[in-house]
Amino acid sequence: MRYYFFSLIFFLAACGNSVTMPQASIPIAVEAVPTISPDNSQLAAAQRNYNTLCAHCHGYGGDGQPLETAERTETLGYHTVPLHNSAGHTWQHPDQLLFETIKYGVESPINLYTMTPFGDLLSDDEIFAIIDYLRLWWTDDQQTWQEQLTTQFAENNPYWSESPVDEE
Repeated sequence: MRYYFFSLIFFLAACGNSVTMPQASIPIAVEAVPTISPDNSQLAAAQRNYNTLCAHCHGYGGDGQPLETAERTETLGYHTVPLHNSAGHTWQHPDQLLFETIKYGVESPINLYTMTPFGDLLSDDEIFAIIDYLRLWWTDDQQTWQEQLTTQFAENNPYWSESPVDEE
């Protein structure tokens, strides 16, 4: 449980202004829904899982919450659902944090993004495949930056595991 809490704190901190990013130098180009080769069964399955479990909130093109429901969400005191395409900020988080967010969800103790956990529905490999699918929406520069961030996270957290031990 301790790992989940620290991951949530890292997630919230990473979304703030404390992350130094060369955003001005990384172009944003919103892409259409990626075309997946039927021969790539892992990405095809990831696209199906994303469309089934994620797209109703994050959009089939990774474009986030539809504008017609965004105002109601904000009126209720919540932030709108994040975009996963290149116009969003998903690429600004390491794989490990994206994995934990998908697997364990976000309980949202301070009324940010609430998200159902999908760890009971998806295997760890399926979760990482969804992250690979999300990458298809990002620019080459964003993919490079996110890969460096993932590597840095691994170096700074050598004991991170997909299945943390609950120490309660």
